[in-house]
Amino acid sequence: MTPAHLSNVKVAKNEERFTPGKASTGALSKWLETEKQRLRVVKYPSGYQADHVCYDGHAFYVVSGTIKIEMGADLTEREAGDAFIIPDEVPHRVVNPFDDDAEVVVADQG
Repeated sequence: MTPAHLSNVKVAKNEERFTPGKASTGALSKWLETEKQRLRVVKYPSGYQADHVCYDGHAFYVVSGTIKIEMGADLTEREAGDAFIIPDEVPHRVVNPFDDDAEVVVADQG
């Protein structure tokens, strides 16, 4: 029996399949979400370009592969093991021009 304080814990098991992203067309993701928090494991396939510019803040951790982040006129490259935070109101867009897919953990407020 699960203790009451653990009944609202959200879990995504490793064997769960990635599904088409709710936030970006072409990405695949696993979502864990509560009223106040959201955690996504996102796969950005080779050739991926986000279909929109986002203004919400996010924390990113690149698990595998490499991505590029467009922030205004700046384009930065982030690879496996890199972590970074983009604050609210900073326009950004994810691009994966590389041959390999990238897997990224994205955390933000729900």
